[in-house]
Amino acid sequence: MAKRQTETKNYLKQALAKLLLEKRFEEISVSDLTKTAGINRGTFYLHYVDKCDMMDQLKNETLDELLAILNDDSLFSDSRTVIIQCLDYIRKNFEFIYAISKSSSSDFSKTIKDFIYSFLLTIPDFKDILVSYYEIPYQYALEVYLSSIESIISLWVSNGGIESSEEVTDIILKVASLDKMV
Repeated sequence: MAKRQTETKNYLKQALAKLLLEKRFEEISVSDLTKTAGINRGTFYLHYVDKCDMMDQLKNETLDELLAILNDDSLFSDSRTVIIQCLDYIRKNFEFIYAISKSSSSDFSKTIKDFIYSFLLTIPDFKDILVSYYEIPYQYALEVYLSSIESIISLWVSNGGIESSEEVTDIILKVASLDKMV
């Protein structure tokens, strides 16, 4: 039964991604989703309350999977490996992530910033490191830092993920200066 539920959710996720490239989230109906996914409405409602619940659950599942990469103790000491693993995850789920990045209802920029902030929390004394590095108040240093990395990831996604995960990681590490800060 669990396999069937996973397949159904994947069909709906793919349907949402496809429809988000055709129209705004607000214009997508549950009927559109179920028709595109090839399932009936009753099946949709077994999994989700409505399309907003579906979007929230899919975003949360995506973030949870990315956070699991951050929490993998075997990767903890190597920022480069962690970033590559996260970008590989984005690449593996590119169709969905690209589609939600284009949707104004998903607030992709904030989601990416929140994720980067979660990564920063794994670095001991990151607050002091940022303030020391930028020599400006913490809230401004944090915003500069988060915005620069978010912009790189957002540009990479909006351009179709052309560069490899390793190439984008190198760009992020140069801009973020993690090696110089830590």
